[in-house]
Amino acid sequence: MREELEEKLANEFPFMRRGESYKEQEKSGEIRDLFGAFGCEFGNGWYEVLRGLCNEVTKAYERAGLPVDIVVDRVKEKFGKLRFYYHPVYYDPGIHAIDSLDGGGLKAKPSCSELYKDVSNIVHKWEMKSMTVAKVADQLEC
Repeated sequence: MREELEEKLANEFPFMRRGESYKEQEKSGEIRDLFGAFGCEFGNGWYEVLRGLCNEVTKAYERAGLPVDIVVDRVKEKFGKLRFYYHPVYYDPGIHAIDSLDGGGLKAKPSCSELYKDVSNIVHKWEMKSMTVAKVADQLEC
């Protein structure tokens, strides 16, 4: 996704701010933050899908009366579907998901709290919804 679209998301949704770039991380000899290094790994047409996901996540936290406390680990397209990997600030599961070719897979659940269940359901909903736009998303220009 174009840098200006990523910046637009980060301005609207602070949890979408990227960390150190690939070059900055490479200096230490280790890539620790994939989202910082690579950003959103898909075409510009996926912007509205990702914005919808971020908007719903933010609203879930607002309903709970809490600030958004997730760390975005990676955002990409895989097998024609959005993959949004994240974890709460205080919990890193290490392995986030095991993907399968049919678009399914297993994802680590960050917590048993109702808020994290809501967030997990929101992410899943938008990942599934993204499959309906996958055929045209990369061809769209924002």
